[in-house]
Amino acid sequence: MSRKRRTHLRGKRGQAFADQIRGIPLDRILCVSIDVHKYFHVVMIHNALGEIVTPTFEIDIFQTGFEQLCRAIDEAIARTKAQVVLTGMEPTGHYFENLARHLRQRPQPVTLINSYAVRKNRDQQMMHHEKDDEIDTASIGDLLRRGEGTPFKPASGVYLQLQHLDRVRLSKIKIRTMLQNQVLGHLDRIFPGLVIIAKEAKARYTPLFATDFWKCQTLQHLIRVCPDPRQLAAMSPQDLIDAFHAHHYAMGPITAAKIIAYAQKVLLPDAELIAIRCELLAHDLALLEAVEGHIAQLEDRLRTLLAETPYQIWVKLKGLSDIQVASLAAAIGDPANYSYAAQVFRRSGLVSGRDDSGIRQRKGKGKRVVKVGDVYLRRALMNALATLILHQPVLQQYLNKLRKSKPAGVARVATARRATGILWATLRDQQAKTLILKKGAAM
Repeated sequence: MSRKRRTHLRGKRGQAFADQIRGIPLDRILCVSIDVHKYFHVVMIHNALGEIVTPTFEIDIFQTGFEQLCRAIDEAIARTKAQVVLTGMEPTGHYFENLARHLRQRPQPVTLINSYAVRKNRDQQMMHHEKDDEIDTASIGDLLRRGEGTPFKPASGVYLQLQHLDRVRLSKIKIRTMLQNQVLGHLDRIFPGLVIIAKEAKARYTPLFATDFWKCQTLQHLIRVCPDPRQLAAMSPQDLIDAFHAHHYAMGPITAAKIIAYAQKVLLPDAELIAIRCELLAHDLALLEAVEGHIAQLEDRLRTLLAETPYQIWVKLKGLSDIQVASLAAAIGDPANYSYAAQVFRRSGLVSGRDDSGIRQRKGKGKRVVKVGDVYLRRALMNALATLILHQPVLQQYLNKLRKSKPAGVARVATARRATGILWATLRDQQAKTLILKKGAAM
C-alpha cells in the first residue's frame, strides 16, 4: 500500500469512477462493450447490473457499421433512460483506434480494457479453455461496469507524428536485422570462415578482422567489391587495391595481402553455388542500403519533431541519445495527459509477477514480468534504462543494491520505475544540469 493516503481502494482512478456514477441507479448506467476484430466488431449493450439491454450483434468496419452501432446505442439510451453511457473495448493492435476516435467525436468517451485483464477475468469466471466472441464481450462489459480500464486519449499533432514515425522506424530496424542475418547467411556459403561471431569459434580461430562485421568498413567493402574467395585467392595485392579504389574505397598493401592470404586457406565452395549466392547477396545488400537510408530519414524527422516538445530536455542527460528520447516521447505522448510519473510507468506494464502468501515469500523469483501494458513504451523505457545505468552512477548503485535482495529481473524493473520518476521530474522542471535521487543527493 502506498504511503500516500488513499480515498478509494483503487486510488484516483477508482475515485473518479465512483464520482461519475454516484447517485445514479445502476439500471440507468448503460455499458457498451465492444470486442474488436480486424474485419468486424462484436457489440453487447447492458446496464451496470449486468442485465443485457441489446443482445450481442456484429458490425462491419465501414461507415455502415459505425452508423449501426450509433443507432443501437441511441435506441438503448432512449429505452433505458440512461444517464451515463460507458463504452469499453480492448486495445487490439491498431484496429480499435479508428472506431474509438469516431466514438469520441459523438462525443462518447471510450475506456480501454486491458487484454490481460480480460483474460484473467475469463479465468475468474471459470472459462479457462473457452474462446468465444460473446464470452470476450461479456468479460469486457463486466470489467467496464466495475470501473476498470483507462480513458482513451488518442495522440494528435506532433505526438501523433512522433508515434507513427517511430513505429515505422522500429519495423524498419527489424527488417534491417533480418537482412543483415540474411547477408551473413549468404557469406557462410560463399566465403566460409569470413564471419566468425561466436565466442567459442573466436577462441578456436583467429578472425580476418577482430572488429564486429557490421562495424568493420573494410569487410563490408570487401563483400561489395569481391566476395568470391576463388577470385580473391588468384589476385595480387595490387589487383585488390585497384578493385577497392575503383569503388572509391581505401585499401593498403598490408591489408590487401592479409585478405588474399585468408582467402587462400578457405575450403572453397562449389563455383555454381558461389555464383548464385553472389547474385542474391548483391540484391540483399542493395535492399539493406535502401532500408538504412530510410531509417536515417525517419531519424532525422524524429529529431526535428522532438525539438518541438518539452522532452527535448532529456537529450541533455548523459546516457540518452536523441533517438532514445524521441522514442520515449512517441511512446509516452503528450505529458499533459499525466499527473505524475507513476501513471506513465503503469502504462508500460512493467509489473513483476508475484504470488507470495504466508511464509512463502519469494519476492518475484522465478516469475516473469506481467506484460499487460504498452509494448512500445515498455521497450523504450528498458532501452533507455540500459544506457542510463552506464552513465548515471546512482541508478547503477540502486540496481546493485536491489540485486542483493531481489531477483535480477525484479531489480531491473524497480530501477526502471525509479528512473521514470527522476526523468519525469526533469521533464516537469525543465532542468537537466544534474539528476538527483532525492534532495541533496547528486546523480
